[in-house]
Amino acid sequence: MNIALLAPEFMPNWGGAGTYIVGLAKNLSKKHNVHVVTVRRKIDKGSAYTDEKILDFFENKIQLHTISNANDTFLYNAAFQYSCFKELPMICKENKIDIIHADVPHMSDVILRLLKSNKNMVTTVHTIIEGHKEGILASGLDFSQMEASEKYTLELYPLLKIIQRLYLKRSPTIIAVSNWMKGLLEQNYGIKDVNVIHNGVDHEQFLPKRKNTGKVFETNKPVVLFSGRFIALKGINILVKAMRYVISETKCVHFVFAGPEADRKWVSMFENEGIPSHYYSLLGYIPHAGMPEIYSNSSIFVLPSLIESFPFSVLEAMSSGLAVIASNVGGVPELIEDGVDGLLVPPGNPEILAKKLLFLLNNESERNKISKKAREKILEKFTSEIMTNETEKIYEQILKGITT
Repeated sequence: MNIALLAPEFMPNWGGAGTYIVGLAKNLSKKHNVHVVTVRRKIDKGSAYTDEKILDFFENKIQLHTISNANDTFLYNAAFQYSCFKELPMICKENKIDIIHADVPHMSDVILRLLKSNKNMVTTVHTIIEGHKEGILASGLDFSQMEASEKYTLELYPLLKIIQRLYLKRSPTIIAVSNWMKGLLEQNYGIKDVNVIHNGVDHEQFLPKRKNTGKVFETNKPVVLFSGRFIALKGINILVKAMRYVISETKCVHFVFAGPEADRKWVSMFENEGIPSHYYSLLGYIPHAGMPEIYSNSSIFVLPSLIESFPFSVLEAMSSGLAVIASNVGGVPELIEDGVDGLLVPPGNPEILAKKLLFLLNNESERNKISKKAREKILEKFTSEIMTNETEKIYEQILKGITT
Protein backbone atom coordinates (compact mmCIF):
# COMPACT_ATOMS: atom_id res chain seq x y z
CA MET A 1 0.00 0.00 0.00
CA ASN A 2 1.28 3.48 -0.91
CA ILE A 3 0.26 6.00 1.76
CA ALA A 4 0.67 9.79 1.78
CA LEU A 5 0.61 11.37 5.25
CA LEU A 6 0.12 15.14 5.13
CA ALA A 7 2.10 16.57 8.04
CA PRO A 8 2.28 20.32 8.64
CA GLU A 9 3.48 19.21 12.08
CA PHE A 10 6.18 16.56 11.96
CA MET A 11 9.83 16.87 12.97
CA PRO A 12 10.94 18.67 15.02
CA ASN A 13 7.77 17.66 16.77
CA TRP A 14 5.93 20.39 18.68
CA GLY A 15 2.33 19.21 19.07
CA GLY A 16 -0.07 16.29 19.24
CA ALA A 17 -0.76 16.19 15.50
CA GLY A 18 2.96 15.81 14.87
CA THR A 19 3.31 13.04 17.44
CA TYR A 20 0.37 11.28 15.78
CA ILE A 21 1.99 11.34 12.33
CA VAL A 22 5.37 10.24 13.68
CA GLY A 23 3.74 7.22 15.33
CA LEU A 24 1.76 6.29 12.24
CA ALA A 25 4.74 6.72 9.91
CA LYS A 26 7.03 4.68 12.13
CA ASN A 27 4.65 1.72 12.33
CA LEU A 28 3.09 1.83 8.88
CA SER A 29 6.52 1.94 7.22
CA LYS A 30 7.23 -1.56 8.53
CA LYS A 31 4.76 -2.95 5.97
CA HIS A 32 3.87 -0.19 3.52
CA ASN A 33 5.38 2.56 1.39
CA VAL A 34 4.91 5.72 3.44
CA HIS A 35 5.31 9.18 1.94
CA VAL A 36 5.34 12.06 4.43
CA VAL A 37 4.49 15.42 2.89
CA THR A 38 5.66 18.08 5.30
CA VAL A 39 7.30 21.42 6.12
CA ARG A 40 10.77 22.45 7.23
CA ARG A 41 10.35 23.99 10.69
CA LYS A 42 12.46 25.85 13.20
CA ILE A 43 11.42 25.93 16.87
CA ASP A 44 12.46 28.48 19.49
CA LYS A 45 15.00 29.97 17.06
CA GLY A 46 16.78 26.62 16.77
CA SER A 47 17.93 25.00 13.56
CA ALA A 48 15.57 23.05 11.34
CA TYR A 49 15.98 19.29 11.05
CA THR A 50 17.70 18.21 7.85
CA ASP A 51 15.98 15.64 5.65
CA GLU A 52 18.87 13.31 6.42
CA LYS A 53 18.29 13.56 10.17
CA ILE A 54 14.59 12.84 9.76
CA LEU A 55 15.17 9.90 7.44
CA ASP A 56 17.78 8.52 9.81
CA PHE A 57 15.20 8.56 12.64
CA PHE A 58 12.94 6.41 10.49
CA GLU A 59 15.83 4.18 9.38
CA ASN A 60 15.23 5.37 5.80
CA LYS A 61 11.93 3.49 5.70
CA ILE A 62 9.84 6.52 4.66
CA GLN A 63 10.00 8.88 1.72
CA LEU A 64 10.06 12.55 2.62
CA HIS A 65 8.56 15.38 0.55
CA THR A 66 9.38 18.78 2.09
CA ILE A 67 7.28 21.31 0.16
CA SER A 68 7.28 24.49 2.29
CA ASN A 69 8.80 26.22 5.30
CA ALA A 70 7.34 27.03 8.73
CA ASN A 71 8.63 29.94 10.80
CA ASP A 72 5.50 30.69 12.84
CA THR A 73 2.60 28.87 14.53
CA PHE A 74 -0.34 29.82 12.29
CA LEU A 75 0.30 31.47 8.91
CA TYR A 76 2.66 28.69 7.82
CA ASN A 77 -0.35 26.39 7.50
CA ALA A 78 -1.89 28.49 4.72
CA ALA A 79 1.40 28.30 2.83
CA PHE A 80 1.45 24.53 3.30
CA GLN A 81 -2.14 24.25 2.06
CA TYR A 82 -1.19 26.12 -1.10
CA SER A 83 1.92 23.98 -1.55
CA CYS A 84 -0.21 20.84 -1.23
CA PHE A 85 -2.52 22.22 -3.91
CA LYS A 86 0.46 22.69 -6.24
CA GLU A 87 2.61 19.68 -5.36
CA LEU A 88 0.39 16.88 -3.99
CA PRO A 89 -1.25 15.79 -7.29
CA MET A 90 2.14 15.13 -8.86
CA ILE A 91 3.42 13.36 -5.72
CA CYS A 92 0.38 11.11 -5.77
CA LYS A 93 0.68 10.40 -9.50
CA GLU A 94 4.41 9.65 -9.48
CA ASN A 95 4.19 7.38 -6.44
CA LYS A 96 0.82 5.75 -7.20
CA ILE A 97 -0.61 6.82 -3.85
CA ASP A 98 -3.52 4.68 -2.61
CA ILE A 99 -4.42 6.62 0.55
CA ILE A 100 -4.15 10.33 1.39
CA HIS A 101 -4.34 10.94 5.14
CA ALA A 102 -4.84 14.50 6.43
CA ASP A 103 -6.16 16.05 9.64
CA VAL A 104 -8.34 18.68 11.21
CA PRO A 105 -7.50 21.35 12.32
CA HIS A 106 -4.79 21.71 9.64
CA MET A 107 -6.88 20.67 6.59
CA SER A 108 -3.72 20.52 4.49
CA ASP A 109 -5.46 19.42 1.27
CA VAL A 110 -8.39 21.80 1.68
CA ILE A 111 -8.09 23.42 -1.77
CA LEU A 112 -7.88 20.08 -3.56
CA ARG A 113 -10.67 18.59 -1.51
CA LEU A 114 -13.04 21.48 -2.14
CA LEU A 115 -12.39 21.09 -5.85
CA LYS A 116 -12.74 17.30 -5.89
CA SER A 117 -13.12 14.80 -3.07
CA ASN A 118 -11.87 11.25 -3.64
CA LYS A 119 -12.83 8.11 -1.76
CA ASN A 120 -9.20 7.48 -0.80
CA MET A 121 -9.03 10.57 1.43
CA VAL A 122 -8.87 9.97 5.21
CA THR A 123 -9.24 12.69 7.84
CA THR A 124 -8.26 12.41 11.49
CA VAL A 125 -10.00 15.02 13.63
CA HIS A 126 -7.84 16.04 16.58
CA THR A 127 -9.82 19.15 17.42
CA ILE A 128 -12.40 21.44 15.85
CA ILE A 129 -12.42 25.21 15.72
CA GLU A 130 -15.37 25.54 18.10
CA GLY A 131 -13.55 23.68 20.86
CA HIS A 132 -10.36 25.61 20.23
CA LYS A 133 -12.18 28.92 20.61
CA GLU A 134 -13.99 27.71 23.72
CA GLY A 135 -10.74 26.70 25.38
CA ILE A 136 -9.02 29.98 24.55
CA LEU A 137 -11.85 32.08 25.96
CA ALA A 138 -12.20 29.89 29.04
CA SER A 139 -8.61 30.73 30.02
CA GLY A 140 -9.70 34.23 31.00
CA LEU A 141 -6.48 35.69 29.59
CA ASP A 142 -6.47 39.12 28.04
CA PHE A 143 -6.15 39.12 24.23
CA SER A 144 -2.69 40.68 24.50
CA GLN A 145 -1.49 37.74 26.62
CA MET A 146 -2.49 35.12 24.07
CA GLU A 147 -0.12 33.34 21.70
CA ALA A 148 -0.19 34.47 18.07
CA SER A 149 -2.02 31.39 16.77
CA GLU A 150 -4.76 31.89 19.36
CA LYS A 151 -5.20 35.54 18.35
CA TYR A 152 -5.54 34.52 14.70
CA THR A 153 -8.03 31.81 15.67
CA LEU A 154 -10.30 34.31 17.42
CA GLU A 155 -10.00 36.96 14.72
CA LEU A 156 -10.62 34.56 11.83
CA TYR A 157 -13.08 32.29 13.62
CA PRO A 158 -16.15 32.87 11.37
CA LEU A 159 -14.15 32.18 8.20
CA LEU A 160 -12.31 29.19 9.68
CA LYS A 161 -15.59 27.66 10.85
CA ILE A 162 -17.09 27.88 7.34
CA ILE A 163 -13.98 26.34 5.77
CA GLN A 164 -13.93 23.58 8.35
CA ARG A 165 -17.60 22.75 7.75
CA LEU A 166 -17.03 22.49 3.99
CA TYR A 167 -13.90 20.43 4.51
CA LEU A 168 -15.60 17.92 6.81
CA LYS A 169 -18.51 17.67 4.38
CA ARG A 170 -15.99 16.66 1.70
CA SER A 171 -14.31 14.08 3.94
CA PRO A 172 -15.45 10.58 2.95
CA THR A 173 -13.72 8.80 5.86
CA ILE A 174 -13.32 10.43 9.25
CA ILE A 175 -11.38 9.19 12.28
CA ALA A 176 -12.03 10.83 15.66
CA VAL A 177 -9.40 10.41 18.37
CA SER A 178 -12.00 10.07 21.12
CA ASN A 179 -15.66 9.24 21.61
CA TRP A 180 -16.09 12.79 22.89
CA MET A 181 -14.86 14.15 19.56
CA LYS A 182 -17.14 11.76 17.68
CA GLY A 183 -20.07 13.15 19.67
CA LEU A 184 -19.12 16.73 18.76
CA LEU A 185 -18.95 15.87 15.07
CA GLU A 186 -22.35 14.21 15.21
CA GLN A 187 -23.91 17.03 17.22
CA ASN A 188 -22.37 20.06 15.49
CA TYR A 189 -22.07 18.77 11.92
CA GLY A 190 -24.53 15.89 11.65
CA ILE A 191 -21.72 13.58 10.56
CA LYS A 192 -22.49 9.88 10.87
CA ASP A 193 -20.28 6.78 10.61
CA VAL A 194 -17.34 8.41 12.41
CA ASN A 195 -14.59 5.93 13.28
CA VAL A 196 -13.06 6.23 16.75
CA ILE A 197 -9.39 5.31 17.06
CA HIS A 198 -7.76 6.57 20.24
CA ASN A 199 -4.27 8.01 20.07
CA GLY A 200 -1.49 5.66 21.08
CA VAL A 201 1.98 6.11 22.54
CA ASP A 202 5.30 4.41 21.79
CA HIS A 203 5.43 2.35 24.98
CA GLU A 204 8.96 1.18 24.22
CA GLN A 205 10.25 4.74 24.02
CA PHE A 206 8.36 6.00 27.08
CA LEU A 207 9.33 3.56 29.81
CA PRO A 208 9.07 3.75 33.61
CA LYS A 209 12.48 4.43 35.15
CA ARG A 210 13.90 5.51 38.50
CA LYS A 211 12.57 8.94 39.44
CA ASN A 212 14.30 12.03 40.79
CA THR A 213 17.89 11.23 39.86
CA GLY A 214 18.60 14.96 39.90
CA LYS A 215 20.70 14.67 36.74
CA VAL A 216 18.29 16.69 34.62
CA PHE A 217 16.81 19.28 36.99
CA GLU A 218 19.52 19.55 39.64
CA THR A 219 17.04 19.09 42.47
CA ASN A 220 16.29 16.34 44.94
CA LYS A 221 12.73 17.57 45.43
CA PRO A 222 9.74 15.84 43.81
CA VAL A 223 9.24 17.28 40.34
CA VAL A 224 5.82 18.29 39.01
CA LEU A 225 6.00 18.41 35.22
CA PHE A 226 3.97 20.25 32.60
CA SER A 227 4.75 19.48 28.96
CA GLY A 228 3.13 21.26 26.04
CA ARG A 229 2.82 24.51 24.19
CA PHE A 230 2.54 27.70 26.25
CA ILE A 231 -0.90 28.66 25.01
CA ALA A 232 -3.99 29.84 26.87
CA LEU A 233 -6.15 26.76 26.37
CA LYS A 234 -3.55 24.59 28.16
CA GLY A 235 -4.56 26.33 31.39
CA ILE A 236 -1.05 27.32 32.40
CA ASN A 237 -2.39 30.38 34.23
CA ILE A 238 -4.52 28.00 36.32
CA LEU A 239 -1.46 25.92 37.18
CA VAL A 240 0.52 29.02 38.14
CA LYS A 241 -2.22 30.03 40.59
CA ALA A 242 -2.26 26.47 41.99
CA MET A 243 1.50 26.64 42.48
CA ARG A 244 1.07 29.53 44.92
CA TYR A 245 -1.24 27.40 47.08
CA VAL A 246 1.11 24.40 46.91
CA ILE A 247 4.31 26.21 47.94
CA SER A 248 2.46 27.86 50.84
CA GLU A 249 1.96 24.33 52.22
CA THR A 250 5.23 22.63 51.27
CA LYS A 251 8.68 23.73 50.20
CA CYS A 252 9.56 20.24 48.99
CA VAL A 253 8.48 20.60 45.37
CA HIS A 254 9.87 21.84 42.08
CA PHE A 255 7.76 22.67 39.01
CA VAL A 256 9.16 22.06 35.53
CA PHE A 257 7.72 23.41 32.28
CA ALA A 258 8.82 21.82 29.00
CA GLY A 259 7.56 23.40 25.80
CA PRO A 260 8.11 26.12 23.21
CA GLU A 261 6.97 29.73 23.49
CA ALA A 262 7.83 30.17 27.20
CA ASP A 263 8.52 33.87 26.79
CA ARG A 264 8.54 36.87 29.12
CA LYS A 265 4.75 37.10 29.51
CA TRP A 266 4.67 33.74 31.29
CA VAL A 267 7.58 34.68 33.55
CA SER A 268 5.70 37.81 34.55
CA MET A 269 2.72 35.61 35.45
CA PHE A 270 4.90 33.72 37.96
CA GLU A 271 6.16 37.02 39.33
CA ASN A 272 2.64 38.43 39.67
CA GLU A 273 1.64 35.38 41.74
CA GLY A 274 4.65 35.88 43.99
CA ILE A 275 6.33 32.58 43.09
CA PRO A 276 10.12 32.66 43.61
CA SER A 277 12.12 31.52 40.59
CA HIS A 278 13.83 28.69 42.52
CA TYR A 279 10.49 26.84 42.62
CA TYR A 280 10.30 26.36 38.86
CA SER A 281 12.31 25.75 35.70
CA LEU A 282 11.42 26.70 32.13
CA LEU A 283 13.16 24.24 29.84
CA GLY A 284 11.87 25.60 26.53
CA TYR A 285 11.45 23.27 23.59
CA ILE A 286 12.68 19.73 24.22
CA PRO A 287 13.06 17.44 21.17
CA HIS A 288 10.61 14.56 21.34
CA ALA A 289 13.49 12.10 21.63
CA GLY A 290 14.59 13.90 24.80
CA MET A 291 11.23 13.77 26.54
CA PRO A 292 11.56 10.22 28.01
CA GLU A 293 14.41 11.48 30.22
CA ILE A 294 12.31 14.46 31.31
CA TYR A 295 9.41 12.21 32.29
CA SER A 296 11.76 9.76 34.03
CA ASN A 297 13.09 12.47 36.31
CA SER A 298 9.62 13.65 37.31
CA SER A 299 7.17 12.40 39.92
CA ILE A 300 3.85 13.95 38.88
CA PHE A 301 2.54 15.13 35.54
CA VAL A 302 -0.11 17.83 35.39
CA LEU A 303 -2.24 18.97 32.44
CA PRO A 304 -4.72 21.68 33.50
CA SER A 305 -6.12 22.16 29.97
CA LEU A 306 -9.46 23.80 29.36
CA ILE A 307 -10.11 21.62 26.30
CA GLU A 308 -8.46 18.38 25.11
CA SER A 309 -9.41 15.59 22.72
CA PHE A 310 -7.02 12.79 23.70
CA PRO A 311 -3.69 14.30 24.78
CA PHE A 312 -0.41 12.65 23.85
CA SER A 313 1.35 14.28 26.78
CA VAL A 314 -0.88 12.36 29.21
CA LEU A 315 -0.32 9.13 27.25
CA GLU A 316 3.44 9.65 27.42
CA ALA A 317 3.38 10.46 31.13
CA MET A 318 1.25 7.41 31.96
CA SER A 319 3.47 5.17 29.84
CA SER A 320 6.50 6.60 31.67
CA GLY A 321 5.05 5.63 35.02
CA LEU A 322 4.04 9.05 36.32
CA ALA A 323 1.03 9.83 38.44
CA VAL A 324 -1.08 12.17 36.30
CA ILE A 325 -3.45 14.96 37.28
CA ALA A 326 -5.51 16.24 34.35
CA SER A 327 -8.59 18.34 33.74
CA ASN A 328 -11.86 16.45 33.41
CA VAL A 329 -12.49 17.74 29.89
CA GLY A 330 -13.05 16.33 26.42
CA GLY A 331 -11.75 12.83 25.89
CA VAL A 332 -9.53 12.78 28.98
CA PRO A 333 -12.02 10.68 31.04
CA GLU A 334 -11.75 8.00 28.33
CA LEU A 335 -8.06 7.78 29.21
CA ILE A 336 -8.02 8.29 32.98
CA GLU A 337 -10.21 6.52 35.54
CA ASP A 338 -10.27 8.97 38.41
CA GLY A 339 -8.53 7.66 41.53
CA VAL A 340 -7.35 4.49 39.79
CA ASP A 341 -4.78 5.34 37.10
CA GLY A 342 -4.79 9.11 37.48
CA LEU A 343 -6.65 12.01 39.07
CA LEU A 344 -9.21 14.24 37.35
CA VAL A 345 -9.92 17.82 38.38
CA PRO A 346 -12.55 20.31 37.21
CA PRO A 347 -11.09 22.74 34.65
CA GLY A 348 -10.27 26.27 35.73
CA ASN A 349 -10.13 25.56 39.47
CA PRO A 350 -6.64 26.22 40.93
CA GLU A 351 -7.71 25.45 44.51
CA ILE A 352 -8.80 21.87 43.74
CA LEU A 353 -5.77 21.37 41.48
CA ALA A 354 -3.51 22.44 44.36
CA LYS A 355 -5.23 20.02 46.76
CA LYS A 356 -4.72 17.11 44.36
CA LEU A 357 -1.07 18.07 43.88
CA LEU A 358 -0.51 18.21 47.63
CA PHE A 359 -2.25 14.86 48.07
CA LEU A 360 0.14 13.15 45.66
CA LEU A 361 3.20 15.03 46.90
CA ASN A 362 2.45 13.85 50.45
CA ASN A 363 1.56 10.25 49.50
CA GLU A 364 4.36 8.49 47.66
CA SER A 365 2.65 5.10 48.00
CA GLU A 366 -0.45 6.49 46.27
CA ARG A 367 1.71 7.94 43.49
CA ASN A 368 3.32 4.55 42.95
CA LYS A 369 -0.01 2.77 42.94
CA ILE A 370 -1.51 5.14 40.38
CA SER A 371 1.56 5.10 38.15
CA LYS A 372 1.61 1.28 38.05
CA LYS A 373 -2.04 1.16 37.00
CA ALA A 374 -1.41 3.87 34.40
CA ARG A 375 1.35 1.90 32.72
CA GLU A 376 -0.83 -1.21 32.67
CA LYS A 377 -3.65 0.65 30.96
CA ILE A 378 -1.33 2.01 28.28
CA LEU A 379 -0.04 -1.45 27.44
CA GLU A 380 -3.56 -2.84 27.30
CA LYS A 381 -5.33 -0.13 25.29
CA PHE A 382 -3.26 2.81 24.08
CA THR A 383 -0.04 1.85 22.31
CA SER A 384 0.96 3.29 18.95
CA GLU A 385 0.83 -0.23 17.50
CA ILE A 386 -2.84 -0.55 18.44
CA MET A 387 -3.55 2.88 16.93
CA THR A 388 -1.73 1.99 13.71
CA ASN A 389 -3.35 -1.42 13.33
CA GLU A 390 -6.82 0.08 13.67
CA THR A 391 -5.94 2.82 11.16
CA GLU A 392 -4.58 0.23 8.73
CA LYS A 393 -7.92 -1.59 8.86
CA ILE A 394 -9.65 1.63 7.79
CA TYR A 395 -7.28 1.94 4.82
CA GLU A 396 -7.97 -1.64 3.79
CA GLN A 397 -11.74 -1.11 3.96
CA ILE A 398 -11.43 1.98 1.75
CA LEU A 399 -9.36 0.20 -0.88
CA LYS A 400 -11.68 -2.79 -0.84
CA GLY A 401 -14.62 -0.47 -1.46
CA ILE A 402 -12.83 1.31 -4.29
CA THR A 403 -11.89 -1.90 -6.13
CA THR A 404 -15.28 -3.67 -5.74
